[in-house]
Order: sequence, then C-alpha cells, then structure tokens
Amino acid sequence: MEYLKIIASELLRVFGALWLLIEATSYFISSEASQKVKEFWWLFLIVGIVISILRLIPKRRFSFVVDDRDVTVELVVGDIFKEDGPVVIGSNTSFVTSPEIISPKSVQGLFCNKYFPSSIQPVNDQIKSQVQSFPCDFGTTVTVRGSSKVGYFCAIAEVNDSGVAKSNIENLRISLGGLWGYLSDHSEKDIINIPILGSGFSRIPIKREVLVREILLSFFAAISESTFCDGIRVVIHPADVKKYSIDIQELTRFFEYSCKYSISQPAGSGSGVAE
Repeated sequence: MEYLKIIASELLRVFGALWLLIEATSYFISSEASQKVKEFWWLFLIVGIVISILRLIPKRRFSFVVDDRDVTVELVVGDIFKEDGPVVIGSNTSFVTSPEIISPKSVQGLFCNKYFPSSIQPVNDQIKSQVQSFPCDFGTTVTVRGSSKVGYFCAIAEVNDSGVAKSNIENLRISLGGLWGYLSDHSEKDIINIPILGSGFSRIPIKREVLVREILLSFFAAISESTFCDGIRVVIHPADVKKYSIDIQELTRFFEYSCKYSISQPAGSGSGVAE
C-alpha cells in the first residue's frame, strides 16, 4: 500500500507540473504552443515513473548530527566489516574465543576468522595481557588489534558449562556503560561501528529495534558531559532486516528525534533537560 501511495503521489506531482506548464504556456505564449506541450505528456509520465522507482529504492545509510555536539550518529544496513573504523565485538565475561564454543556466524567469530585466520592464539594473548582474572565484570572491554581492523571486545554475556551464552537487558545496560567508559580512555577519536549487541548468541529476549534504542540512548548518556569519539555507526546486516522485519524507517525517525532532544545539558548550564 505504501508503494502505491508513493507512485500515485509522484505521478500526480509531475502531471500537476505538466498542467501548470500548459496553462502558463497558453496564457503567456499561445494556445498552439500549449498544445505542443501536451504532446509530450508521455515524457512527464516517464519522469514520474523514474522518480517513483528512485524513491522506492530503500536507503541503506542514514546520518544525523547530535544537537549541540560535534558528534555523528549513523544507521547503516550492510556489512559491519566493510565500514571504516573500529568495531565493537560482543563477547563474554570469560572472553572465551574457542571456535568450538563461539559460533563462526557471530560477530566475534567473523572477526576472529577474518583477521586471525591462522590461529586464535594472538587474540587470546592480547586479551590476557589486559585482563588478569576470569570471569570478569559485565562491561569489561579490551582492545584486539587485527591485521587491518581494531576490535573492542566487550563482555555482555555469561557462558555456562555447556558453552551457551546468555544475558539480559540489565546486563546489557551495565555492559554499555562499561564500554563507553573504556572507550573514553582508550579509543581513538573515530566513528565506532557497533552491531545490535545482545541480539544474537547472547539470547536477550527483546526485539532488535528495542536493543538499537538502548544502545543509542546509552551512548547519548555517555556523551552528555564529554565526547570521546567522532560518533557511532549502528550497523544492521541486511539479512537481519529481512528475517526480523526490522522497520528501518521507524528507527531513522527515532535516531533523528533522539539526536535533537536526547542530550542532557551539563549541570549548571542554565538549560533544561530535553526528555
């Protein structure tokens, strides 16, 4: 139904333009000239169809600037590893990396296979050089430098004796707070790519759109006092959009609104808080 509305609106728009041109030509030039214009109705029809097609092609990249902050927030439908900049990797409180436990389809598994194809040991060595005891707290974050990509591994789930990872929304909120705190001290000032944390093997029983909102609002809370990066880029895989019927347009409206109204002013600024 939405597609039909777009097509109808564009056709009405171009034929309205045609009618205006005919009337103007008839008034300012001559009726003969306006008749000549009428003969090109098919050209306006083609223009209307082309515009409709262009509008129906789904956008895959949206960018917003946070109000009163030199920070960009992006929503991208694509492959997170094809984006420039470091990647946040959802991990576990024991930082288990074994391929026998970590699915190769998870973001952590994909990262390790792509940037450490020969051995997982360099990943373990980098983690152990930064974390002394396991299991660690939710939100503990470490930097893993691959061949051409930096990953920020953040503990967002627990792994049980059967190798199954589980988490919940409260643990995710704690983890996001720990992530932002770590990045404020250790990250390069870049745009940071982040997947929908908790949506995969962490098994948080919440819709993906809600998880995206949690990530975004948590980020806004973190930058309300100071900025530590150029922005974040929330990347959703195209297969997930289709499989879980993620409403990208609704998310973009939330992003746009939140970028304008969700930043709290620092205490003592004399300004109110946008809710």
